[in-house]
Amino acid sequence: MTTIDEYAAGFQEEPGYLDHAAFGPVQTAVLEEQRVLGTIQEHVRFGAMEVLDEQDARVRTVAARLVRRRDDQVVSQTATTPGLLHTAFGLTGGVLVAADEYPSLPLALASAAAATGRVQPLVIESGAGWMTPDLIAARLSDDVAAVALSLVDWRTGYRADLAAIRDVIGDRLLIVDAIQGFGAVDEPYEVADVIATGGQKWLHAGWGTGFVSFSDRALERLQPALSGPAGTVGEPGEVPTVAPGAAAYQMTRIDPVAQARLAVSLESLSGVGVAAVEAAVAERAERVFDLADEFGVVVESSRDRRERAGIVVLRPAPERLTALAASLHNHGVTATTRAGTLRVSVFVSTTNETLAMLRDALVSFATMV
Repeated sequence: MTTIDEYAAGFQEEPGYLDHAAFGPVQTAVLEEQRVLGTIQEHVRFGAMEVLDEQDARVRTVAARLVRRRDDQVVSQTATTPGLLHTAFGLTGGVLVAADEYPSLPLALASAAAATGRVQPLVIESGAGWMTPDLIAARLSDDVAAVALSLVDWRTGYRADLAAIRDVIGDRLLIVDAIQGFGAVDEPYEVADVIATGGQKWLHAGWGTGFVSFSDRALERLQPALSGPAGTVGEPGEVPTVAPGAAAYQMTRIDPVAQARLAVSLESLSGVGVAAVEAAVAERAERVFDLADEFGVVVESSRDRRERAGIVVLRPAPERLTALAASLHNHGVTATTRAGTLRVSVFVSTTNETLAMLRDALVSFATMV
């Protein structure tokens, strides 16, 4: 097993970086793997193609272990959105989804509805609140065949209770966009029927990486609609047929270097343990809460550890947002400002120096007139 300190030492972002929810600086080991595979592609020595071909099984094996599925229930993707599109186009019936979700989910469902007519988005209006089990239960009807939501809300940092939601929705499909939580929180991913995620945020594997996993129930109920050559089987000269299992949900071969990058990231995560990462992230988030309280900045995200991951959302007085953004900039702190809020996102690699820089920025902000 890897210790949490050893895991943290594999990240080399500059002090002041507090924007892992936007992009996770790529792990050193990931970059080293990219160089190795790049050299293999450059020289293509005898047997090189076998190494490249092995990366698909490699990433599926470790991803399956982390979501507690079989490797035939996992397929590589280039990002979260393609996995959600594959899912949406395979659905039939009503799908409960919030208008406030990150656009990937509602757009995928709307596109599938327009193209196939088999899926009907049942939209929870903007401003209805977090996707809690109670809210979902209140909106369920006989028309709902599936519920689609984010594991962690991109705007507020709210972390959905997957186990409780499963209890509420019964046998309906549970579709989860996990991009803002996977790699930072330990969840019972096996209760979800679809888990789609990318590797560029909390997995720190860079863009072009991701996977989607399916339960057997999902594979039985979904109808693959976007299968390409990589998602089919057949003999030469015959019209190919859709491949069995999750393999059907792919259009073309994924870059093996990208698969290797993601595999290294997932292997590192598996080695340290997701629970240890979650604990370290939670400790750093608490320190951000303390700083916000010290300087009287309103915390908009939940303080309940069960309802948050690595995102802490701060809401200064409207007339003070520009001053806060300027103070962060002046002190070299990277975070996201959006819709009147400041989104701070911490990780295992967030150092004492980085949090001290945030405090210095808040000191300057507090003294601005």
